[in-house]
Formats: sequence, C-alpha cells, structure tokens
Amino acid sequence: MQNPKAIELAESIITMSSKSFDADKISEKLRKLRELAKEENDPAVIKILRFAYEHIEENGDFNIGFASDEDEDGQEEEGLISDLEYLMTLVQRSEKEKSREEIKEMKNLLLELK
Repeated sequence: MQNPKAIELAESIITMSSKSFDADKISEKLRKLRELAKEENDPAVIKILRFAYEHIEENGDFNIGFASDEDEDGQEEEGLISDLEYLMTLVQRSEKEKSREEIKEMKNLLLELK
C-alpha cells in the first residue's frame, strides 16, 4: 500500500490486536482499510481484507495457522506474531513481490478453511 492513511490504519490494527482481540472493532477497521485499498485499485489486497474480516466475523478470531511454524517433531509452534499482525505487515508492504506471494498463500488458506 502506498497511502499513508492506509499504512497507519494497518498499524493501528496491529496495535489493537496485540493488546486484546475485539472482533467487532477489528472487523470494522479491516472494512475501512479495504475501502482505502479500493482507492489504490489493488485486487489482491482488497480480496484478502474481505476474507479476513469475513473469517473474523464467522469465527471471532483470526487464528488460521499461517504465521506458526513446525518444530523438529512436526508440532506447531506459535509464532512471535499473530496471523492478523502478519497479514497487516504483508498488506503494508504489498508492493513487494514476496508479500504478494504470501498474500495469495493466505487467501488460499482462508478459502480452504471456509
């Protein structure tokens, strides 16, 4: 994203979700962020934000297992960053190819979870 207002809004979502997860407030902010993404005409970001707030509204969280890692025994380890925080970081850097690839991977994971 290039819009400073959108980047700031994504940062506020990161801050809000790291303190306590209020599904309604976060969903509302994601909807606002999606509107800003529409102004930038970025279909990948627009879609992932819609999928994100729909998942939150349906499940009350955004724990999708994307940012977690597997240890040597194949057990999932919680990452230092939540899935939502990671998504917001990707969105903030959506002009980078690696971020776009991971946005697509996250979109596919969300489609599988539906």
